[in-house]
Amino acid sequence: MTWKRLLDQRRVVREAPTHQEIESLTKLAQQALADALVEAVSDDGRFDRAYDAARALATAVVRTSGYRVKPQGGGHFNTFLALKAADPNRFSTFAAYFDICREKRNDLNYVAPGIVTRSELAEILREVARFQAVVEDWLADRRE
Repeated sequence: MTWKRLLDQRRVVREAPTHQEIESLTKLAQQALADALVEAVSDDGRFDRAYDAARALATAVVRTSGYRVKPQGGGHFNTFLALKAADPNRFSTFAAYFDICREKRNDLNYVAPGIVTRSELAEILREVARFQAVVEDWLADRRE
Protein backbone atom coordinates (compact mmCIF):
# COMPACT_ATOMS: atom_id res chain seq x y z
CA MET A 1 0.00 0.00 0.00
CA THR A 2 1.31 3.45 -0.89
CA TRP A 3 0.49 6.87 0.57
CA LYS A 4 -1.11 7.83 -2.76
CA ARG A 5 -3.40 4.83 -2.67
CA LEU A 6 -4.29 5.42 0.99
CA LEU A 7 -5.09 9.05 0.16
CA ASP A 8 -7.16 8.04 -2.88
CA GLN A 9 -9.11 5.56 -0.73
CA ARG A 10 -9.57 8.27 1.93
CA ARG A 11 -7.94 6.09 4.58
CA VAL A 12 -5.52 8.88 5.52
CA VAL A 13 -5.22 12.65 5.20
CA ARG A 14 -2.09 14.75 5.08
CA GLU A 15 -1.44 16.57 8.32
CA ALA A 16 1.78 17.81 9.80
CA PRO A 17 2.65 16.25 13.17
CA THR A 18 3.74 18.08 16.28
CA HIS A 19 6.69 17.09 18.42
CA GLN A 20 4.39 16.97 21.46
CA GLU A 21 2.04 14.53 19.71
CA ILE A 22 4.84 12.13 18.78
CA GLU A 23 6.24 12.32 22.29
CA SER A 24 2.81 11.60 23.78
CA LEU A 25 2.32 8.58 21.51
CA THR A 26 5.68 7.08 22.42
CA LYS A 27 4.97 7.62 26.13
CA LEU A 28 1.54 6.03 25.70
CA ALA A 29 3.20 3.03 24.07
CA GLN A 30 5.73 2.73 26.92
CA GLN A 31 2.96 2.85 29.52
CA ALA A 32 0.81 0.30 27.65
CA LEU A 33 3.75 -2.08 27.29
CA ALA A 34 4.60 -1.70 30.99
CA ASP A 35 0.97 -2.50 31.82
CA ALA A 36 1.13 -5.57 29.55
CA LEU A 37 4.04 -6.92 31.58
CA VAL A 38 2.03 -6.98 34.83
CA GLU A 39 1.56 -10.69 35.45
CA ALA A 40 -1.37 -10.23 37.85
CA VAL A 41 -3.52 -9.09 34.91
CA SER A 42 -5.39 -11.62 32.75
CA ASP A 43 -3.76 -12.86 29.56
CA ASP A 44 -6.54 -11.15 27.58
CA GLY A 45 -5.90 -7.85 29.37
CA ARG A 46 -2.16 -8.10 28.85
CA PHE A 47 -2.62 -8.91 25.16
CA ASP A 48 -4.95 -5.93 24.79
CA ARG A 49 -2.43 -3.57 26.40
CA ALA A 50 0.43 -4.95 24.28
CA TYR A 51 -1.71 -4.38 21.19
CA ASP A 52 -2.39 -0.81 22.39
CA ALA A 53 1.37 -0.26 22.62
CA ALA A 54 1.86 -1.49 19.06
CA ARG A 55 -0.95 0.71 17.77
CA ALA A 56 0.44 3.79 19.53
CA LEU A 57 3.89 3.14 18.06
CA ALA A 58 2.40 2.62 14.59
CA THR A 59 0.45 5.85 14.97
CA ALA A 60 3.66 7.68 15.92
CA VAL A 61 5.25 6.45 12.68
CA VAL A 62 2.23 7.46 10.60
CA ARG A 63 2.02 10.89 12.20
CA THR A 64 5.79 11.45 11.83
CA SER A 65 5.33 10.66 8.14
CA GLY A 66 2.87 13.56 7.92
CA TYR A 67 -0.41 11.66 7.75
CA ARG A 68 -3.38 11.05 10.00
CA VAL A 69 -5.45 7.88 9.78
CA LYS A 70 -9.17 8.31 9.19
CA PRO A 71 -11.63 6.05 11.00
CA GLN A 72 -13.69 5.22 7.89
CA GLY A 73 -13.18 1.58 6.99
CA GLY A 74 -11.64 0.86 10.38
CA GLY A 75 -9.17 3.15 12.11
CA HIS A 76 -7.02 0.35 13.52
CA PHE A 77 -7.03 -1.47 10.17
CA ASN A 78 -6.00 1.74 8.40
CA THR A 79 -3.23 2.35 10.94
CA PHE A 80 -1.45 -0.86 10.03
CA LEU A 81 -1.94 -0.24 6.29
CA ALA A 82 -0.38 3.19 6.78
CA LEU A 83 2.47 1.75 8.85
CA LYS A 84 3.48 -0.37 5.89
CA ALA A 85 3.36 2.69 3.60
CA ALA A 86 5.64 4.64 5.93
CA ASP A 87 8.60 2.31 5.38
CA PRO A 88 7.82 -1.01 3.69
CA ASN A 89 11.29 -2.44 4.30
CA ARG A 90 11.20 -1.87 8.04
CA PHE A 91 7.53 -2.19 8.83
CA SER A 92 5.76 -4.60 6.42
CA THR A 93 6.25 -7.67 8.59
CA PHE A 94 5.23 -5.83 11.74
CA ALA A 95 2.16 -4.37 9.99
CA ALA A 96 1.01 -7.83 8.89
CA TYR A 97 1.59 -9.35 12.33
CA PHE A 98 -0.15 -6.56 14.25
CA ASP A 99 -3.10 -6.68 11.86
CA ILE A 100 -3.56 -10.33 12.84
CA CYS A 101 -3.37 -9.20 16.47
CA ARG A 102 -6.01 -6.56 15.70
CA GLU A 103 -8.41 -9.33 14.70
CA LYS A 104 -7.63 -11.29 17.89
CA ARG A 105 -8.11 -8.13 19.97
CA ASN A 106 -11.49 -7.53 18.32
CA ASP A 107 -12.55 -11.06 19.20
CA LEU A 108 -11.47 -10.79 22.84
CA ASN A 109 -13.14 -7.40 23.26
CA TYR A 110 -16.35 -8.02 21.36
CA VAL A 111 -16.93 -11.77 21.00
CA ALA A 112 -15.49 -13.97 23.73
CA PRO A 113 -13.14 -13.45 26.65
CA GLY A 114 -10.48 -15.98 27.60
CA ILE A 115 -9.25 -16.66 24.07
CA VAL A 116 -5.63 -15.50 24.32
CA THR A 117 -3.17 -18.34 24.81
CA ARG A 118 0.05 -18.06 26.78
CA SER A 119 2.06 -18.52 23.58
CA GLU A 120 0.12 -15.73 21.83
CA LEU A 121 0.75 -13.45 24.78
CA ALA A 122 4.47 -14.26 24.84
CA GLU A 123 4.68 -13.68 21.10
CA ILE A 124 2.99 -10.26 21.11
CA LEU A 125 5.10 -9.12 24.07
CA ARG A 126 8.24 -10.14 22.20
CA GLU A 127 7.10 -8.55 18.93
CA VAL A 128 6.04 -5.26 20.53
CA ALA A 129 9.45 -4.97 22.21
CA ARG A 130 11.16 -5.59 18.84
CA PHE A 131 8.83 -3.14 17.12
CA GLN A 132 9.47 -0.50 19.76
CA ALA A 133 13.23 -0.71 19.15
CA VAL A 134 12.78 -0.41 15.38
CA VAL A 135 10.39 2.53 15.75
CA GLU A 136 12.73 4.32 18.15
CA ASP A 137 15.58 3.95 15.63
CA TRP A 138 13.31 5.09 12.79
CA LEU A 139 12.18 8.16 14.75
CA ALA A 140 15.77 8.98 15.72
CA ASP A 141 16.79 8.86 12.03
CA ARG A 142 14.12 11.47 11.28
CA ARG A 143 15.24 13.80 14.05
CA GLU A 144 18.81 13.99 12.77
